[in-house]
Amino acid sequence: MTRVTLDAELKKKLLNCATPLELCDERGYVLAKLMPSTPWSDPENWVSLGPEPTDEEIQREIDSGERTYTTQELIDEIKKLKKL
Repeated sequence: MTRVTLDAELKKKLLNCATPLELCDERGYVLAKLMPSTPWSDPENWVSLGPEPTDEEIQREIDSGERTYTTQELIDEIKKLKKL
């Protein structure tokens, strides 16, 4: 990827690159779309929350017989809690 360094004047014209932008030519044709870079959108800035579970650990959880929940069941439960 090519890197372009912005001077203060261009950065100001690009609204400090704080919001999504479309870069257009004088005819109005979109040349590029600019999405702001945030620490949480760049995997290089991600922090590990711990080791990934091994296949054996995953299988042990499956075999444990404990109650599991679908994503939809969790969403429904959160919606119920919000109403309290």
